[in-house]
Amino acid sequence: MAYIAMARKWRPNSFKDLVGQEHIAKTIENAILGGRLHHAFLFTGTRGVGKTTSARILARTLNCTGGDPLVPCGNCPSCKDIAGGNPMDVIEIDAASNTGVDNIRDLLQQTQYTPMIGKYKVFVIDEVHMLSKGAFNALLKTLEEPPPHVIFIFATTEVNKVPQTILSRVQRFDFKRLSTKQITGRLKFICGEEKINTDPEALGLIAEKADGSMRDALTFFDQAYAFTGNEMNAESVRSVLGIPPNDLYFSLLESIEKHDLKGTFEVVDKASSTGVEYGPLLEGFAKFIRNSLYIKVGGITAEELNISDGLFSKLGSSAVELGNGDLLRIAKILTDLQGNLRRSSNPRLLVETAFARMAYLDRLTDLRRALAAINDPESQGSKKKSS
Repeated sequence: MAYIAMARKWRPNSFKDLVGQEHIAKTIENAILGGRLHHAFLFTGTRGVGKTTSARILARTLNCTGGDPLVPCGNCPSCKDIAGGNPMDVIEIDAASNTGVDNIRDLLQQTQYTPMIGKYKVFVIDEVHMLSKGAFNALLKTLEEPPPHVIFIFATTEVNKVPQTILSRVQRFDFKRLSTKQITGRLKFICGEEKINTDPEALGLIAEKADGSMRDALTFFDQAYAFTGNEMNAESVRSVLGIPPNDLYFSLLESIEKHDLKGTFEVVDKASSTGVEYGPLLEGFAKFIRNSLYIKVGGITAEELNISDGLFSKLGSSAVELGNGDLLRIAKILTDLQGNLRRSSNPRLLVETAFARMAYLDRLTDLRRALAAINDPESQGSKKKSS
């Protein structure tokens, strides 16, 4: 049997399996149970958060003839037809390659035909913002007065490009970016089902790199699994996904703290010699600085930062001479550096000079402490005695 990618194998089949979008699932389920289902939906959000998956779940749920109105049974003729990959009652098109008015007119001609198997004929248009102005205009009349057996579901990553005339005729649902905790929880469940031994740090690395996208997380997880097999650890995940090791960041932070310019150059040299790209290096160091700042401020746990207890403890005891203001200045230099890196013809020099600037910075003094010292008579008296 051909291997099925994790992103396809573990794609949710019902609303109860949908991770991170419970508010949307509950609203749609209530509409189905109450018989208040709208004829057109717009699902918007960043990539990989479940828009197209939710559209397919809704299509399966509406046409399923099983006993549960909210969970597709998988065994009825409609469920089997949709699972076959070429369903008669669910028409899915990609607006990126079907942008013209003629494409939409051909699609709308199919709305006059009743469903072959299920109750509804569902039309899913992915990346709907890519449609031309004429194509949007062709949709308006049908969206205003659709046949009773027709459901439209639009998905887009750029809702600002969808005309207001379309937005006013659909129910809009905003899909949220998934948190690292939600992604990690899903990956942990999959590891249990697939009998994969791993650790929280490894899954946390995948979740952070996915940046809120469950689909990206499953793709990275698949890549790591192909490399490690059933024994997946943080070191292997770092290696296969090109994530720099934490030791590199501790060395860099120590060099900055000690004003060691040579040390910062050695960090860049080590990153280059081990194949670490500058983009991931800067992105990882930015998260490293962020975590350090959170720990210094206090009131946060290792679990909330999605890092191991060991790393949390080591971060708390490192760079003690760097205050919150120093870390904020370093973060500002990093942000500027990441923006300039794409336009640079000599990225290594840009990174080296930026790290050197961080190391060259003088330490900030708390103004309140400085003023208190100036106004302290005992402090002034001790200075006079010493002089």
